[in-house]
Order: sequence, then structure tokens, then C-alpha cells
Amino acid sequence: MHQPQHDEDCPPIDDEFDSTSDSDPDSLFDRSDDEADTASDADSESPPEEDDDDDLFEGEVRHPPEYYLAASADLDVGRLRQRRYSPKTQKRLDWVKDHHNQYCTFTRQHPAQCFQEASARFLYGFLCWVCDQRRGKGGRRRPGIKHTSSLQTFWKWYLIVHRLETGKKIEGMVQVQGQDVLKVVAIEKELDNSKRESATMYVEDLAEFARVLLTTREMTFKLGWLRIQLILFCQLAGITGNRPEALVQLRYRHLKLTLIRDHNNPRPRLFIELTPEFTKGFLGMKDVNVFKIPEIIYDPTLVLSPHTFLLGMLFKVQAFKSPSIVSSESLYSLNVLDGMNEQQLPLKDELSDDFIFCQAVQTACGVALARQLQLSSDSVRYRMKIGGQITGFAQVTKPYVLRDGAAKALNESPDVSDSMQNLILQHSSIDTFLKHYLDRNINVDVQNIYRGQAPQRDLMRFACSMSRSIDPRRPRRLTTAQSASVNCLPCIIKLDRRIAKLSRGRGRPGGEEKYQKTCRRLRSEKQRQRRLLLVELVDRFKKEQPVIDSERQLSGKVVDEDTRDALERSDQLTVEHLHLIDAILTLPETSLENENRRRIAAVNAITAYCGVEEGPASRRIQRGRPVKDSSPPAVIAEESDALDEAIQSIRRDKRPKVCFVCVGNPSLALRDRVAKYATSGSLSRHFLRRHVNKLRDGQYVDCMDCSVRLTTEVELLFHGETLHGTVSRCR
Repeated sequence: MHQPQHDEDCPPIDDEFDSTSDSDPDSLFDRSDDEADTASDADSESPPEEDDDDDLFEGEVRHPPEYYLAASADLDVGRLRQRRYSPKTQKRLDWVKDHHNQYCTFTRQHPAQCFQEASARFLYGFLCWVCDQRRGKGGRRRPGIKHTSSLQTFWKWYLIVHRLETGKKIEGMVQVQGQDVLKVVAIEKELDNSKRESATMYVEDLAEFARVLLTTREMTFKLGWLRIQLILFCQLAGITGNRPEALVQLRYRHLKLTLIRDHNNPRPRLFIELTPEFTKGFLGMKDVNVFKIPEIIYDPTLVLSPHTFLLGMLFKVQAFKSPSIVSSESLYSLNVLDGMNEQQLPLKDELSDDFIFCQAVQTACGVALARQLQLSSDSVRYRMKIGGQITGFAQVTKPYVLRDGAAKALNESPDVSDSMQNLILQHSSIDTFLKHYLDRNINVDVQNIYRGQAPQRDLMRFACSMSRSIDPRRPRRLTTAQSASVNCLPCIIKLDRRIAKLSRGRGRPGGEEKYQKTCRRLRSEKQRQRRLLLVELVDRFKKEQPVIDSERQLSGKVVDEDTRDALERSDQLTVEHLHLIDAILTLPETSLENENRRRIAAVNAITAYCGVEEGPASRRIQRGRPVKDSSPPAVIAEESDALDEAIQSIRRDKRPKVCFVCVGNPSLALRDRVAKYATSGSLSRHFLRRHVNKLRDGQYVDCMDCSVRLTTEVELLFHGETLHGTVSRCR
């Protein structure tokens, strides 16, 4: 047979087989039958080798054919195309399903059969029952459905639950009839058709909001870190437009810092690169976006600079892997090497799984960061709501107003295309933005456009912003007299009488349980009535205050006394807080060197403030007392004298009135470290409540004065009594 010719550079076929047979066992399948038989005979004549090929594949999982046949038979094909919802969404779906089951139980119907035989009559009765519900889980009172939009939302959730339970959608005719049923139920139950006023937080609104969060003492935090991270959260939410759940789940592994060469400036530019992995998705997680945020040189306001706040937090936890990058001075002295365009700044590996936005916990030594505990999005919403009330916004401040502002800024920018906008906001199409983010509040100057004149863009933007509604006089809490007025309501008086009657029978079987249940109901009812009273006061203020202001101005009183009182800040701030405010609220410098000094001072102030325990506002606010006009050297000297006096007190006094643990805690504000209690008994109660009872296994208390570490309650109590005179015999 004619043999094929080979290229001179290629080996013969036999040689190729020989070379592969030693390296690849599977190459035997390429041999001819004769060659395979020859190799088999040769193997049988040679002594068997002890090494088996199976040893080369350690950890390989092998199952018999029956295993895979059984697995394929057990697969539930019906769930392949189901949506995989987030835990929060699944919780809402379960809530709607529980309503369906409760209604079927109440009307003596079978839940599964009602799902299969859904009709307009069933939907009418079910939705009427849902609107009438005023009790939630555990019998707790709930407001119920009061708006038509809420009923429509419930209907949409129910459609999803029906599809998940039956595997198919409700029939088309029943869906059409369901829309008519919604209208009938809304009319019969007198639901409100008005929509909540939409709010958009533009960058100007965020600047004012962040400034209030930075300076206010009406809202305090356990630790200064929590105030700083809340401002950073708002900055990143406005810049990236991410959902709050995606931001609070950011870990240090999602963060990357890099110095990148700037060909237009002698100094490199610091970049923050964020990779939020936890975004809303269908059938799994979406592709992640990488946000590259460059530092703005000569920033008009550092209160909007995420670089400044993030660096302050990173230096607080000493996050940089390089042991020499321990301060902002060392970071800003770095440059990019010749021949390269970037200088990476890696973070420590042990921080990879820690949360950037974390919680703070109370320990025996004070408040400490718990970086392994994620900050909840509900906590962010509550803090933003209170901060918006302090700022004076008429609208509710929540994380999504920042996302709305980012979406509209992207849509109005000529540098962002529709596809890029959808990519940033994780939208499938531009229709999502048009349907859910655009409101009916026209923010363009249609008059000047119609008349062919230049539109007043800045004025129209401010007219549509949240800052337009700022009024610090707007009520946000009840006075003492207003809060006590709810005690005169008939429902409260009735519950008081019932408690007085039940208190006489607490010794009977079940009497104590009924008494405690009624007491809880009384507290809940008082809280509900106070909330309703505050809503009424805000509504009355909205209607009556504009008329009062107009009358006062026309009568010659231009500036309202209430407004002036509300704008006065008489709260006494800690030294670290004052330094933070002075460092952040500065104007840009004229030279690059001075601008770097400005940023370094701001980062250092944030780092120092992150460890400060703020404490309750009631211990800080001293209304009506003027702040002492002292120069900084005099203030420092006065603080040093107070600290020395407190240290001497815990050393020489037989029964001191200063806590030796607090004196040695540098994280506390000076006024808390040197706090002097009225009696030694008050000090003992503080010692037990704040230190002894908070001491857990694995924790310890350091006595800075004696340079000893106390790891148990017995050691702490014995040390406090024998060396510092803090007697706690109640233990």
C-alpha cells in the first residue's frame, strides 16, 4: 500500500505514537488493533508496577450508572424556569400566600383548590377581606391598605404567587376581570387615589444633607465611625446609583485603590474602584459593574468627596497591606514609578471578608466595631429619614431618592448613552427608566423655550429639588406637654382602668399574663396615638404656617422668631467633632501642595473621629447656655487639667466618684472620661451597668492606670474595689 509522504520537519506516525504512549494513557485508543495487542503482550511480560494511574487523580468522584439515572429521574422539571428570588422578595411572596391561606381558612375553603379555580367572585371577596385586616402577626395592629396603589401592588404580588403555586398564569379573562374588581373594591373601601409626592435628591440636596449629618447633634451615634460611614453611603449611592442592599453588602475585597498617572498634572490621581456583586437579578446574579471613581482635585466641598471619608476609615483600621502606609501623609507622598502608569495600593488579606459598612457593639471597655456584622439597610433608611427631618426636607428621605437623582443625572448627561445608563442602573431597557424614574414634575423652563429665549436651567433645577422645601421649624417630635396629652384620650383611660383592675388579680392563675399583655397593649396604643398626633401637627403646620408667615411679613416682622431659634446651634460639640467640621467644611486651595495639605488634614480628622463614642444626645445638649469663647490653647490646657484631676482622684480618693475604666479609655470624649458622679453609689451602678455586665467570654478590660488586663467579672470587681475604691457589693 502506498504510504503517505511526510514533511521533513514532522516525525513519522509510529514515532508520534511512541512519544504519546508514554505521556498519555488515553492515546491507546488511537492505535491499531495489532499495536494494541503487542503493547498488551509487552505489559503482561513486564512485572506489574505498584503505582496505579488512579493515584494520579486523587479526589476524583466516581459513581455507578444507577446514580446518574436516579438523579435524572428525580429532577423536578417544573422548577427550572421559576424565578430565583432574593430572601427579601421571597418573604413578601410568603406574606401574600399567608393572606390567601388565612382567607381560605376563614371562609372554610381549600387553599389549593382556590388557586386552581380562581374567579372574579373569589378575588372580590379575597381583596375585600385583605382591605379590612387591621391585625398583623401576633395580633399587632397595622394600618392596613389605605391607598389604591397599595392594593394594586398587592394584586401584582398575588399574580406571582398564583403562578408559582399552580405553574401557570391566571386565565386572561380572569386577569381582565381582576382589574375591574380592583376598581370596585377601591371605591367601596374608599381608598385614597392620590399618589405620594415623589422626591429626587440632586447633588445640591445631597451636599446640604451630608453637611447636616456631619454637624448635627440632634442625632447621635454610638461611635463616630457610624456617622462617617452613613455619609460615605450617601455619597456612593449618589455616584453609582446602586440599590441600598448592594452597597451595604460591600466587603473590602470589592474595594480597590490605585494611583493612576495623570498626564495633565504632576501628581497621580487616586482612583476608587468598586465592584458591587449583590445586585438584583433574574435567574441568578447579573454581571457585576466596576465603578472607577477618580479623586477631584480642588474639590469645592469635601463633604461630597468619598475619597476623603473612605481613606479616613481605612486608616482607622490600618487596612493597607504596605506596613509603611499608616497615615495620609505617607499615602499622598507616593508617586507612580517611571515607565509605569499605575501604583496599586492593596489592602490586607485578613480584611477581605469584612464589611465596609458594619455595625458597632457595646463591650465592657466601651463601643467597638464589629466588621463581621453587616449594617442593615433598614438602619440606613431610619437614619436617613431622621436626618432628612433634621435638615428640614418636606419629603421622606430614603436611599432610593439618591438612586433617582443618579438616574436623572445620567439621563440628562450628553456623555452617557442609553445603553450605558441601562448598564449602570442594571435596567434591561430604557423603558424601565421612563416608567419608574421619570415623574410628572416637569423640570424644564417650558415658557422660555416656547418663547425662544434661553431657559433658566439652574432656577428650574432648584425649583424641582428637595432643598426647596427646607424648613427647620417643621415639627418632627412632640413636646413633653403634647406627649402627655394622649393620656387623656378615652381609649387610654379605658386601658388604664383595665390595668388597675387586673393588677388586683395578678396572683390568680393566668392573672399575671393578662396583666402584662394589657400593659404591652397600653404602651403600644400610647405610641400609636403619639404618632397620629405628630402626623396631625405636621399637616396643620403645612396648611397654617404659610399664612402665618405672610401675615408676619406684611405686619413688618421680616424674620420669624421661631426660624431664628431653629437655626441657632447651641449644642456643645466634642473637640474631635469640632476638628472634623473645621477640616471638612473648607474651601479649595489655590496650589496643589496646599490642596494636599487640606485633604491630609481632613483624612486625619476623620480617622481621629471614627473612634469617638458620642453617647446620648441628652448628655451633650445644654440649651440656653452660651458656648465658652476660649482660644484653642486655653481649651487644651483646661482639658489637660481636668484629665489630670480625674486620674489623681482614682488614685488617692478612698471612695472616688470617677470611673477608672472610663478615664483610661481614649475613645471616649473627654467629658465622659472625666465625668464625676453625684455619689459613689451612682458610680457603682454605672460601673456595673456599663462595664461588669457587658464583659463577655473572650473579652477583657484594660486598666490603663495599673497596666493590668482583667478578663473575668470577679477580677474586674476585685480590682475596682481594692485599688480604685469602686465598691459593688450587690454582686
